[in-house]
Amino acid sequence: MGQKSSNPQSLSTRLNISNHEFESKIDQRIKLGTDLVLRNIISQDELALLQTDYTSWNGYNNEYLKQSFDNPQNEYRKSYADAGYTFIGQMGDVPGNPILTLKNLINYKLTNLKDLKDKSELIKSEINTTSSQQINALSKTHVFIVHGRDEIAKLQAARLIEKLGFTPIILHEQSSAGKTIIEKIESYSNVGFGIVLYTACDMGAVQGEEANLKSRARQNVVFEHGFLIGKIGRKNVCALVKGDIETPNDISGVVYIDMNNARWEVDVAKELKESGYNVDMNKLF
Repeated sequence: MGQKSSNPQSLSTRLNISNHEFESKIDQRIKLGTDLVLRNIISQDELALLQTDYTSWNGYNNEYLKQSFDNPQNEYRKSYADAGYTFIGQMGDVPGNPILTLKNLINYKLTNLKDLKDKSELIKSEINTTSSQQINALSKTHVFIVHGRDEIAKLQAARLIEKLGFTPIILHEQSSAGKTIIEKIESYSNVGFGIVLYTACDMGAVQGEEANLKSRARQNVVFEHGFLIGKIGRKNVCALVKGDIETPNDISGVVYIDMNNARWEVDVAKELKESGYNVDMNKLF
């Protein structure tokens, strides 16, 4: 009984970058190639330079098409590599005119790249382009504040945001209209930064060590923290910790800022600035 053969080429080739990023880069490569074709070549030295620049441009294109897909030997790279060479010695080769022959080859490569750009939106990508574009379009004037039961910490955080000239969005205070906090975050879809307050609201312990209770934030705050990271990106969220409380160890790469430190406001302002907010540090003093 014969075995079924698996053909790797039958699998759908996917971009490992966003369609938008891929299309932008291909457009840039097209412009550079067009500049090569438009060069006025009147000497052997200029022809040699054109050949060198073409080799560099073409080599980059090949490598880019290799690295941009989950399959390095993908059909788009192969199509580009083959472009033009089929015609050398036929209509693409101009005897006695190496300049025109080289420019014909570049034009075949350009035609291939232009076709690829035109259909780039149809190529499947492993990157969620919509989410990427949403993050790029986040507003840099508003700031989420997620908090527990500590009213003083909440007011301190809100006052800092206002002092810096931004608008705090205190989620628990927003008109509910029957919405959960998660739904409220969704409704403010363009807010660019979030502050999560870890304050001593609850007590907890590992099972079997109930005698060693530790202060911790409310569990909904921890959950909303994780949701915010997924929504607007890890670099756009920081956590303020007040007191000796337990912080979750299952949210990786989190920035925790100690509110007991006299410089906590400066640290938050730096995080906002790093996130792209127009922060005037002089407003803190």
